[in-house]
Amino acid sequence: MEKRTRWWHGILARSLMAVVGIALLMGGMSSLLVSRMVGEQVHDQAVIKLGELLDTVENTASIACFVADEQLARELVQGLLRNSEVLRVSLRTGEHELAHAERKVGKVGPGRTALRTLLTPSVHRVLHSPFNADEVIGEIRIDADWAVIDARMDSYSRFIGLLFAGLLALVIAAAAAMMLFLVIRPVKAASDRLHRLDPASGERLVVPEGHERTEIGRLVEDINALSGRLVETLDQERALRRQKEIDQRKYQDLFDNAGSGIFVADRDGLLESFNRALVELIWLPHREEGTRRLTDTGWQAPEQLLALLRASLDAGGDGQLEDDFLLLGRRGDERWLHVAVVPLGDGSVQGTVTDVTQRKREELSARRLAVTDSLTGFANRVGLHRSLADLDPADAPFALVMLDLDGFKQINDAFGFPVGDRLLLAVAARLRGMLGDMDQPARIGGDEFALVLAGEHDREMTGARVERIAEQLALPYEMQVADAQSSLVVSASLGVALFPRDGVDVQQLLRAAELALNSARQAGGRSYRFFDPALQAAVEHRRRLEDDLRAAVASRELKLAFQPIVDLRERRLAGAEVLLRWLHPQRGHVSPEVFIPLAEEIGLIGAIGLAVLDEACRQVALWRGAGLDIYVSVNVSVRQIPDDLPPVVVMDILRRYKLPPEAIAIEITEGVLMSNVGVAQAWIESLRAAGLRIYLDDFGTGYSSLSYLKRFPLDTVKIDKSFIRDLHVNSSDRTLVEAIITMAASLGLNVVAEGVEDAQQLALLDEMGCGFGQGYHFSRPVAATDFLETVQRIDTELLQAGKRP
Repeated sequence: MEKRTRWWHGILARSLMAVVGIALLMGGMSSLLVSRMVGEQVHDQAVIKLGELLDTVENTASIACFVADEQLARELVQGLLRNSEVLRVSLRTGEHELAHAERKVGKVGPGRTALRTLLTPSVHRVLHSPFNADEVIGEIRIDADWAVIDARMDSYSRFIGLLFAGLLALVIAAAAAMMLFLVIRPVKAASDRLHRLDPASGERLVVPEGHERTEIGRLVEDINALSGRLVETLDQERALRRQKEIDQRKYQDLFDNAGSGIFVADRDGLLESFNRALVELIWLPHREEGTRRLTDTGWQAPEQLLALLRASLDAGGDGQLEDDFLLLGRRGDERWLHVAVVPLGDGSVQGTVTDVTQRKREELSARRLAVTDSLTGFANRVGLHRSLADLDPADAPFALVMLDLDGFKQINDAFGFPVGDRLLLAVAARLRGMLGDMDQPARIGGDEFALVLAGEHDREMTGARVERIAEQLALPYEMQVADAQSSLVVSASLGVALFPRDGVDVQQLLRAAELALNSARQAGGRSYRFFDPALQAAVEHRRRLEDDLRAAVASRELKLAFQPIVDLRERRLAGAEVLLRWLHPQRGHVSPEVFIPLAEEIGLIGAIGLAVLDEACRQVALWRGAGLDIYVSVNVSVRQIPDDLPPVVVMDILRRYKLPPEAIAIEITEGVLMSNVGVAQAWIESLRAAGLRIYLDDFGTGYSSLSYLKRFPLDTVKIDKSFIRDLHVNSSDRTLVEAIITMAASLGLNVVAEGVEDAQQLALLDEMGCGFGQGYHFSRPVAATDFLETVQRIDTELLQAGKRP
């Protein structure tokens, strides 16, 4: 019985219903979204307009409140009320209301307007005195008439709703027409022809007119192609049957004559078939009768081979497995065979066997090389890790000694790597002669060795043994260097960690020994140190401080302080030195002597230095704009020169803040000049050519500071505070300071005395003719916010003291 089809079962009806449903849904959602957006826009525009009204009348309202003019206030309020969107206006001064006006409207009932009236706060503005911007004199407040605003919004929403309804109707009608003429009619025509098609006779469908390049046309072509492939498939099946018979004969020939062993076996290794190559590869014994198994030969681990077969069968279609197995011959010879198996689906596996003996030998050799130092034959770092990988606290105690050769780099640089390698071989030979059978030596770096001394657990006995090792290593090494017999001398720094006291695994022991070695290096080398937990605590403290410093730089916790520099001749403030301060949230004030070297070590000094220079220039620009004509001096680290602070960057910062070059002085130390004389000289000359002044800080503390005054284009020297501290009690300090001032004057250099702490020191500096002073006697370093007050105090004190105290 033919199933009856209703009109709503058709593609057109279903498609139209789907289009209408989706269009109505999207239209409704779009209307709601647009209405909401319009409402929010109208609301925002109303608030903005009220704010603009307040901007317009703010000055007038401030005057009305300042003079308490009620008439002016009423006129102002009535004027604002003329705006149709304003409901209520109130102008107050203190607790007194100068004026109030409100539009007469009907009672706001429950609904959107009432809710918006309750939830939307009034727009108000705090009024300030026309003559004092910090004095609050009143407040003006405006309430919006949301009934008017919501009425306008409703009008917009209705218009948008009608527009969307029209668009939806057009979309639905167009979609129905397009589907009828472009899809339904050609599909029905193709369907009717398909019912009458006879594929066996080679008959083909005709592509509907106009659809040669559409999906309908391609569908008709696909149906025609499918009919053709049915015939081709029958021909291919007959050809495959013939090819299978040919391949079977070829396979049998390949199976019998292949160079690799081929076999078929069950899960217990029982061989069903195999070729001649397998017999030769696995040394399979010959038997006239009975079955043979794959495990009948001398496999080192036959159970693992059977496990491979069974795992392949259990895995089914994904059971292609392979592995390497060692085969032992009767004469003690060995052969490595690679076995690959794949399940056949009938409870058996097919396998291939190939000889990989050469590859395995190369792999074993590579593994030995991976854990062995190629120069000394000792274990390398990887080998040391592997030998200590499975430590147990119950194991016998031992000492791990890390040693580093002092002076080896200088020998390597002076005589070259070949001499350095021969020296390392000589060191390794001495170490072998001092180690027992249970001890283990390793070379873990260029000139770094590690020794595992078995049985060592007593610090006194271990120390004596380590000291003997150090003494032996420090004896001269006689060897040929540049066609001459030379005596080379190196010493060793050693760090000792005891197992299990100082660590229960290799990482802990190596870390403990390395910390002890670093302690020996810091002590000057040529000695040994035992691990102390305090070393680990110090490292952890430094690591935490390093993390905190990175966070402080990122969050701008580092602040600037300014210490005044006084012109002692003119008795006036000349400038200030910029100093960096760090107030840690938990540690409190961290000394610059701690975090500045740390910043240099971890590579933060460049970013810190640029930030300090930028902030210093910004602050000087503010002070100069306020009429305070001073300069600031900025300290520069050796790590900033030349890449982190090129002269072009310094000049760009000055131009950005519109500062002349004399507004900034650059303070450097002797370390800057010593790091790279040529680079430092070019850097200083570039800054001097741009008009900046260069100060040499901590003058007198370096061993060759005098030579720098002649070699480098400096402007000012700053005498270190260590010479000023005892100026009035130590005649040597006084003589040295006086000589520096006299010498600087003869070279045309200014002198700043640091660390001036009392009037007696100031008087002596005056007598010597010192030009400038800096220290607690004038002021401690202060924040930028307190600097102007400090300047006034210093000027007042200098004025009261007279030209000469």
